[in-house]
Amino acid sequence: MTTLALNSNPRQKKLIELPTDVCRRLAVQAAAMGVSVKKLIENMVINSLDDCDDEALYGYLCKTCPDGEVMISEQEQTDLLSKLRTKAKDYEV
Repeated sequence: MTTLALNSNPRQKKLIELPTDVCRRLAVQAAAMGVSVKKLIENMVINSLDDCDDEALYGYLCKTCPDGEVMISEQEQTDLLSKLRTKAKDYEV
């Protein structure tokens, strides 16, 4: 589920399960900081990604999801062109 916040980038919700003792520790830490547990976890995740090595992530993505590096088959190309032509005809005036 994607949620659109008014003054920021689009956001996506994720349901996670944490051990009870971790939840208690997060609640105490959040209370000490004066924020909600949700906000504390969001900030922790965002900060961990800010510290992440972008080049390593990009390298992993290139190896596992070679976007655009694999040619489509003749059948896939024909199907795609057919679908695009149908859409184009729907938009013609």
